[in-house]
Amino acid sequence: MSKQRQQQQYQGFATMHMRMPMSTSSLPIQGHCSVDERRVTLRFPFTGIEFDLPTAPSDQTAAELEFLIRSQKGRDMTVTISRLDDLNAYIGYGKEDGDERAVLTFVFYTADSPLSRLPII
Repeated sequence: MSKQRQQQQYQGFATMHMRMPMSTSSLPIQGHCSVDERRVTLRFPFTGIEFDLPTAPSDQTAAELEFLIRSQKGRDMTVTISRLDDLNAYIGYGKEDGDERAVLTFVFYTADSPLSRLPII
């Protein structure tokens, strides 16, 4: 057995809320989420977003993390990630400066989470 502890892989789903031009409505676009150590990858049909978490997810991770990333539009985005202990999962929200509504939502979990039984479309 290796002395190094192998990091758990996480998978899940993501939604990007794209604003429609000349409209107040947004269009939700479904995608996939994966986390490898600290690296979060969100994949959507025509684009992808990658960023690093402040720390790798684990049972000892704080109940909630909040940090800034730069959005594709060059604006700061506040990302909040909360641990869902009963589901062995995490839920994240990304809000651009000045916006009340999330432009990104994502959920990731390990293979032993009850959420792993959900089909990923």
